[in-house]
Parts: sequence; C-alpha cells; structure tokens
Amino acid sequence: MYEREQSVRHVRWREANPEAYVELQRTWGVIGHSSVLMVLSLSLIGTSLTLGYLHLPGWLETSALMGTSGAAVGCGGIGLWRLVRALFRSVRAVVRTRQCGADGEGQGETVEESAPEVTLAAGSS
Repeated sequence: MYEREQSVRHVRWREANPEAYVELQRTWGVIGHSSVLMVLSLSLIGTSLTLGYLHLPGWLETSALMGTSGAAVGCGGIGLWRLVRALFRSVRAVVRTRQCGADGEGQGETVEESAPEVTLAAGSS
C-alpha cells in the first residue's frame, strides 16, 4: 500500500490546464489595468468638480469641464468594458476546462507514475 501511495502524485490545476491558467493570468493583468483606468476616471471627476468651484472665464470653464468630464467618462467606460470582457473570457476558460474534465480529456487529479525500480525490486526477490 505504501508503494501505491508513492506512485500516485497530485497534479496542480495549472499544470493540467495550461490554456486556462494563461487566460486567468491575462485576466489579472487586465483587471489591474482596468482598475488604474477607473481610478483615473475618479480623479478626473474630482478635477471636474474642483474646476466648477474656480471662477474662470466662461469659455475656459466650459471647455475644461467638458474636457475633464469627457475624459472621465471615456476612462471609466474603457476600464469597465475591459474588465467585463476579461471576466467573461476567464469564466469561459474555466467552463471550457470543466467541460474537458467531464469528457475526461486532459483533466486529471492524479497521475500514475510508472515505478520501474519498484517492479524490478519486486521481480528480483
């Protein structure tokens, strides 16, 4: 029984599913980038609110408010779009991996290792 326990080793999920692991790594990178864009969007919203309290000439105030508001909406929209798209891709990769596991194509919890020294030792006795 001890020999049987030694011949079975557990495989990490990322070793058994390299495509899904790469997709998840890419997702984490996109989440980080999207977070930066959303923080930039919040910063631009704060800038826009601050410009509203300044007493600038009419056309300068209007153009500054429109510019910062447009940039805030753009950064927030792009960040949110990238985030939703990355999360959708990662969920799709995990579902695809589970479907392959249900079919029995590449999903393995344990791998049987051939132990030639165990068979040789048992055969020579």
